[in-house]
Amino acid sequence: MGSGGGFRAMVGLAGVFEALISSGIMDTAMYAAGLSGSTWYLSTLYSHPSWPTKETGPIHEELKTNIQSSVFWLLKPNLIYKYINAVLHKRRQGQPVSFSDFFGHMVGETILRERKDSSKLSDFRKKVEDGKAPMPLFTGVHVKNSVSAQVFQEWLEFSPYEVGLAKYGTFLNTELLGSKFFMGNVVKKHEELPLHYCQGVWGSAFCILFKRLFADNRNIDPIEMMRQDMDDEIMATESYNDASDESDDDDDGKDAETPQKKKKEEQESMLQQFLNSIFANANLFDSREKRSGVIHNFMRGLTFNAASMTPNSPLALFYQDHGIEFFDGRDELFPTTHKRLLVVDGGLTFNSPYPLLLRQHRNVDLIISFDFSARPSDSSDPFKELLLAEKWADVNHIHFPRIDTTVLDEEGMKEMYIFKDPDDENCPIVMHFVLANIEFRKYKEPGIERTTNEEKEFGNFDVFDDPKAPFSTFNFQYEAKVFDRLYQLMRFNTLNNLKEIKQCIAECIEKKKN
Repeated sequence: MGSGGGFRAMVGLAGVFEALISSGIMDTAMYAAGLSGSTWYLSTLYSHPSWPTKETGPIHEELKTNIQSSVFWLLKPNLIYKYINAVLHKRRQGQPVSFSDFFGHMVGETILRERKDSSKLSDFRKKVEDGKAPMPLFTGVHVKNSVSAQVFQEWLEFSPYEVGLAKYGTFLNTELLGSKFFMGNVVKKHEELPLHYCQGVWGSAFCILFKRLFADNRNIDPIEMMRQDMDDEIMATESYNDASDESDDDDDGKDAETPQKKKKEEQESMLQQFLNSIFANANLFDSREKRSGVIHNFMRGLTFNAASMTPNSPLALFYQDHGIEFFDGRDELFPTTHKRLLVVDGGLTFNSPYPLLLRQHRNVDLIISFDFSARPSDSSDPFKELLLAEKWADVNHIHFPRIDTTVLDEEGMKEMYIFKDPDDENCPIVMHFVLANIEFRKYKEPGIERTTNEEKEFGNFDVFDDPKAPFSTFNFQYEAKVFDRLYQLMRFNTLNNLKEIKQCIAECIEKKKN
């Protein structure tokens, strides 16, 4: 499981996968889950024609080449007009659009390249149908327009087979992602939304902060900035405004009927909004709806009640029978009269996709989590996002080990920490890998010391304390050496804890035997 963290998470998870595949550990994995930046790596890998039948080395070299260019090349006029035409076409077909559409084009143009316009999430089915690769899971959070995501959030799960909300037990076939539904039936079928659109939604923290990407924000935690931006926006808005829902039928199917002159005017208008929103204070970013991913509400017209919601925990019946409110204040039902759902980066709630793996029937035994979240310094507490996941599990009465942060004082900063509950047979073991450069400074491979000055210099770097901030979440350009350092660091950290991973796997097997 990989956390958010922009390109830092994407590159780091690439090194992790190289280690897990070469060591054979990946063959034991049932799921590979990602949030934000980690979804960019997973979706890039699973969309590659060579995966999983060939080695990942060439795929990672291709990724390294793709992110060496400056983000400004994406703002070339020919590319901007290409994005605008695609977004306008989507809108004329009756699909909602937002800045996530533009951002998805930019992400896809950067990391998918020639696969950008042909890749879809449902294509990944052929990658997993014979069991050669883990089931990939991606996530975003469904939110309201003017309510904090820490008050109202519903985790939206994406897989090659289905997309939906576990809270309601409501899912749709992934091939119908983007189609219109009413009372559980398709009323207007659209083509499946492309993979690059999903990438824009999964990483939509950067839609919210897009203008800041061009500023010097290297030492700022973007997740905290995004949460604050959302809270500030909510303070300025008093009620949920669903008025824009009423206009989504106006342009259905009119693309071919739109006069050429009107198309030209639409292009110029959207171009002006796009450029002004990046370089000035225009309105393309002035509401959550314009910055979030927006999709048709596939639950529209359905009827729900609190008793019909699907529990996330195996303890659901216990809590219900003992008069304990299972959702503990989070049993609010989203109105199914709304035509659209707003989906944002899962990091708005917490920065690791634990809810995907903690679903009731998945019965996950071991979670190997790689946390690439930003920290103030290399010595800072590495448990902030993990503690938020623990709190979420507590509120939802889900089995989760206690996170004892005193381990940092007792054992110091390490590459990996293990949390378990030996008294709860249903509680998964959590292996929490931290983005830290400790043993890698001295060893180029586990047990093999660095000897030459070149080798020592390569391994001697800080992740968060470097004043140049090469690994900043806002950095969308990785020089070859920066890529190699982070990639090799996470590969090493994973291999350096291979013994502990195997011990945890063996422990899970013994528990099942008994």
